[in-house]
Amino acid sequence: MVNNKKSGKSLILLAIVIVVMSFALYFVSRFFNQKMDKATEEAFKLNVYEYNLEIEEYKTELAQTIGYDENSFYAYGVDLQNVIPNIIETDMSKFKIEQGKLIYIGTDENERKWTNEVKI
Repeated sequence: MVNNKKSGKSLILLAIVIVVMSFALYFVSRFFNQKMDKATEEAFKLNVYEYNLEIEEYKTELAQTIGYDENSFYAYGVDLQNVIPNIIETDMSKFKIEQGKLIYIGTDENERKWTNEVKI
């Protein structure tokens, strides 16, 4: 005798497997996104730190040659390359130098926070 009853166990099992795999993929992708976000943060902070070092070098050179007045030391846009030769082109629109200090003027709140966290 052939059993013509279909119990639907395989369909239920398939649905469970799909749900479990979806959750697993979701959590794996979140884990890797967090790692990417951390790497982006660290790279940005390293750039800001290097920019600050170059500003300090420039201020030292100014002090030795023509004198240095912190209140009149400003740079913005393309002029930043005179002070920070290694600045990334996209960062030129995100920063300015005001009274000898690097100031973030971009719109990304994470980058603003990261800039403020960098200490020299």
